[in-house]
Amino acid sequence: MKKIIFIVIGLVVIGAGVWFYYLYNKKVASLENQKPDVEVSAEKLLADYTTDEKAANSTYLGKVVQVSGKVTTVADEEGKKKVNLETGNPISAIICEVENGKDIGDIKAGDEVKMKGLCSGYLSDVILVQANVVK
Repeated sequence: MKKIIFIVIGLVVIGAGVWFYYLYNKKVASLENQKPDVEVSAEKLLADYTTDEKAANSTYLGKVVQVSGKVTTVADEEGKKKVNLETGNPISAIICEVENGKDIGDIKAGDEVKMKGLCSGYLSDVILVQANVVK
Protein backbone atom coordinates (compact mmCIF):
# COMPACT_ATOMS: atom_id res chain seq x y z
CA MET A 1 0.00 0.00 0.00
CA LYS A 2 2.82 2.42 0.87
CA LYS A 3 4.44 1.73 -2.49
CA ILE A 4 1.27 2.73 -4.35
CA ILE A 5 1.00 5.98 -2.35
CA PHE A 6 4.62 6.88 -3.20
CA ILE A 7 4.02 6.12 -6.87
CA VAL A 8 0.89 8.30 -6.95
CA ILE A 9 2.65 11.15 -5.14
CA GLY A 10 5.60 10.83 -7.54
CA LEU A 11 3.31 10.98 -10.57
CA VAL A 12 1.52 14.04 -9.17
CA VAL A 13 4.84 15.81 -8.56
CA ILE A 14 6.10 14.95 -12.05
CA GLY A 15 2.80 16.07 -13.60
CA ALA A 16 2.91 19.36 -11.69
CA GLY A 17 6.51 19.91 -12.79
CA VAL A 18 5.64 19.32 -16.44
CA TRP A 19 2.63 21.69 -16.17
CA PHE A 20 4.69 24.50 -14.59
CA TYR A 21 7.43 24.01 -17.19
CA TYR A 22 4.81 24.36 -19.95
CA LEU A 23 3.35 27.52 -18.41
CA TYR A 24 6.78 29.06 -17.86
CA ASN A 25 7.83 28.51 -21.48
CA LYS A 26 4.47 29.35 -23.08
CA LYS A 27 4.75 32.13 -25.64
CA VAL A 28 2.88 35.34 -24.86
CA ALA A 29 0.23 36.22 -27.42
CA SER A 30 1.09 39.22 -29.57
CA LEU A 31 -0.92 42.41 -29.19
CA GLU A 32 -0.19 43.53 -32.74
CA ASN A 33 -3.60 42.56 -34.15
CA GLN A 34 -5.57 43.08 -30.96
CA LYS A 35 -8.00 45.99 -30.78
CA PRO A 36 -7.10 48.52 -28.05
CA ASP A 37 -9.35 48.77 -24.99
CA VAL A 38 -8.50 52.47 -24.59
CA GLU A 39 -7.08 55.16 -26.90
CA VAL A 40 -5.44 58.16 -25.23
CA SER A 41 -2.75 60.79 -25.68
CA ALA A 42 0.50 60.51 -23.74
CA GLU A 43 -0.26 63.73 -21.83
CA LYS A 44 -3.73 62.53 -20.76
CA LEU A 45 -2.47 59.10 -19.72
CA LEU A 46 0.12 60.61 -17.38
CA ALA A 47 -2.32 63.26 -16.14
CA ASP A 48 -4.86 60.57 -15.25
CA TYR A 49 -2.23 58.68 -13.23
CA THR A 50 -0.89 61.74 -11.44
CA THR A 51 -4.39 63.00 -10.60
CA ASP A 52 -5.89 59.75 -9.29
CA GLU A 53 -3.78 56.62 -9.55
CA LYS A 54 -6.50 54.30 -8.25
CA ALA A 55 -9.03 55.49 -10.85
CA ALA A 56 -6.39 55.36 -13.59
CA ASN A 57 -5.51 51.79 -12.63
CA SER A 58 -9.14 50.76 -13.05
CA THR A 59 -9.18 52.39 -16.50
CA TYR A 60 -5.77 51.34 -17.87
CA LEU A 61 -4.00 48.68 -15.77
CA GLY A 62 -3.83 45.30 -17.49
CA LYS A 63 -5.60 46.62 -20.58
CA VAL A 64 -4.41 47.14 -24.13
CA VAL A 65 -3.81 50.89 -24.44
CA GLN A 66 -3.13 52.80 -27.65
CA VAL A 67 -1.24 55.98 -26.84
CA SER A 68 -0.25 58.77 -29.22
CA GLY A 69 2.53 61.25 -28.67
CA LYS A 70 5.91 62.64 -29.62
CA VAL A 71 8.97 60.41 -29.27
CA THR A 72 11.60 61.76 -26.88
CA THR A 73 14.06 58.86 -27.06
CA VAL A 74 14.48 55.45 -28.63
CA ALA A 75 16.74 53.11 -26.66
CA ASP A 76 18.05 49.59 -27.02
CA GLU A 77 18.73 48.33 -23.50
CA GLU A 78 19.98 44.76 -23.16
CA GLY A 79 18.38 43.77 -26.46
CA LYS A 80 15.01 45.36 -25.61
CA LYS A 81 13.87 48.38 -27.56
CA LYS A 82 12.14 51.14 -25.63
CA VAL A 83 10.30 54.11 -27.09
CA ASN A 84 9.70 56.99 -24.67
CA LEU A 85 6.86 59.41 -25.34
CA GLU A 86 6.73 63.03 -24.21
CA THR A 87 4.13 63.88 -21.56
CA GLY A 88 4.70 67.56 -20.89
CA ASN A 89 6.26 66.63 -17.55
CA PRO A 90 10.10 66.78 -17.60
CA ILE A 91 10.52 63.96 -15.07
CA SER A 92 7.88 61.53 -16.34
CA ALA A 93 7.35 59.73 -19.63
CA ILE A 94 5.35 56.96 -21.21
CA ILE A 95 7.80 54.09 -21.66
CA CYS A 96 6.81 51.63 -24.39
CA GLU A 97 8.80 48.40 -24.11
CA VAL A 98 8.65 46.97 -27.63
CA GLU A 99 7.56 43.37 -28.06
CA ASN A 100 10.49 41.00 -28.68
CA GLY A 101 11.39 40.66 -32.34
CA LYS A 102 9.12 43.48 -33.51
CA ASP A 103 10.48 46.12 -35.85
CA ILE A 104 9.83 49.75 -34.99
CA GLY A 105 11.08 51.03 -38.32
CA ASP A 106 13.04 54.26 -38.44
CA ILE A 107 11.32 55.97 -35.49
CA LYS A 108 13.46 58.73 -33.99
CA ALA A 109 13.14 61.53 -31.45
CA GLY A 110 10.64 64.16 -32.54
CA ASP A 111 8.40 61.80 -34.52
CA GLU A 112 4.68 61.65 -33.77
CA VAL A 113 3.67 57.99 -33.25
CA LYS A 114 0.93 55.75 -31.97
CA MET A 115 2.02 52.85 -29.80
CA LYS A 116 -0.14 50.03 -28.50
CA GLY A 117 0.77 47.93 -25.48
CA LEU A 118 -0.36 46.39 -22.23
CA CYS A 119 -0.35 48.90 -19.38
CA SER A 120 1.62 47.53 -16.45
CA GLY A 121 1.26 50.54 -14.17
CA TYR A 122 2.81 53.74 -12.92
CA LEU A 123 5.80 54.58 -10.76
CA SER A 124 7.10 57.93 -11.96
CA ASP A 125 6.54 56.81 -15.56
CA VAL A 126 3.69 54.87 -17.14
CA ILE A 127 4.90 51.56 -18.58
CA LEU A 128 3.44 49.78 -21.61
CA VAL A 129 4.82 46.29 -22.24
CA GLN A 130 4.60 44.17 -25.40
CA ALA A 131 4.29 47.43 -27.32
CA ASN A 132 3.94 47.73 -31.08
CA VAL A 133 3.91 50.66 -33.45
CA VAL A 134 0.40 51.29 -34.79
CA LYS A 135 0.50 51.88 -38.53
